[in-house]
Amino acid sequence: MPKESEKEKIRTWEKMKFKLKAQFLPSLYVQDSYAQLHNLTQGSISIDEYTREFDKLLVKCAIQEPEERTTICYLGGLDTKYSNIVELQRFTTFDEVCVLAHKVEQQQKK
Repeated sequence: MPKESEKEKIRTWEKMKFKLKAQFLPSLYVQDSYAQLHNLTQGSISIDEYTREFDKLLVKCAIQEPEERTTICYLGGLDTKYSNIVELQRFTTFDEVCVLAHKVEQQQKK
């Protein structure tokens, strides 16, 4: 067993997060989070609630993928009465898609 002085020191936040996750998260945590993210659908909740849950799962999964993929995954879980309209609009970022979805929902409620 290495002495305390021989252990590699943690010098970055990324390395600290990695070590903490390895030590304290169950082995299936990330897999379960990915499954929840990819199976998430809006259902009867509001777009704001759906967006919050989607964002929470993105953080849990620590996804580092192109924004286009994240956007497609988000749109895939939206109720089609909203996603069909949002997809017809011009957008370039994931945040813009979230704002458009919220606006579409508000207009549908009127």
